Amino acid sequence: MSVNEDFEQKCLNRFNKIKSVLCAGLDPAIEKFPPKFKDMQPAEAITSYFVEVADAVRDAALVSKPNIAFYEQYGAAGLAALHTIIDKLHDCDIPVVLDAKRGDIGNTAKAYAKAVFDDFGADAVTLSPYMGIDSLQPFFDYTDRGCFVLCRTSNKGSSDFQLLKVGDMYLYEAVAHKIIEWNKAYNHNIGAVVGATQIEELRKIAKLFSDNGYPPLLIPGVGTQGGSFDDVMAALRAVNYPLHKVFINSSSKLTYSHAADEDYLAGVLSEAKKFILQ
Repeated sequence: MSVNEDFEQKCLNRFNKIKSVLCAGLDPAIEKFPPKFKDMQPAEAITSYFVEVADAVRDAALVSKPNIAFYEQYGAAGLAALHTIIDKLHDCDIPVVLDAKRGDIGNTAKAYAKAVFDDFGADAVTLSPYMGIDSLQPFFDYTDRGCFVLCRTSNKGSSDFQLLKVGDMYLYEAVAHKIIEWNKAYNHNIGAVVGATQIEELRKIAKLFSDNGYPPLLIPGVGTQGGSFDDVMAALRAVNYPLHKVFINSSSKLTYSHAADEDYLAGVLSEAKKFILQ
């Protein structure tokens, strides 16, 4: 897989091969790793475990989503491991969405974009829209990469701002309309982060997007956060969403719910297969 190949095309090719909507979240918390990894140094532990996980899901994950914060907590060793994990995921032909939630003033955004796409080699990134277009355009200018803008997120505190009224719509709806505008003006790989725990809002956004070219959707919140995979799929199928543009994330349930088992990789693969469409 070429890093410079268009993100949507990579995902379409992969979806046609494996028929999965799994976004595999690889977020290291060494204390939750299987026992044999816990006495290793951080870089070795993270690399060793997630290399095994990547191999286990190579035929079941549409994309992967490492959250950079979980690597940063281990300092330079964690970031070195992140580089290795991204390389491994690419070797497995799995595109990488780097969950970094960037969004800052122009020159800073340029530096962040360079780090995400040129240094780490990520295929896509998550972004915060709060500071507006000049904080996002440096990422949008990488027209072959994916950009997922926070829209209606899965966390409990999301309603503090996302449900504020802006004229006759909620703030998250205003962001969704902006995402459509940016998708058309800058980069067809620009889409939204919409939580599975916000199913009514997901239905609204899916319908809005279905009338505007189907921007890609990154959907966290299935599993330990309480979102329903079946409800998400029903909402998307109701508007014939192209499923190579849908990335339903599983992190803790995928990587840690079977970590204590002797055959932990069988558990990882069993969770991953739940996202393969029948």
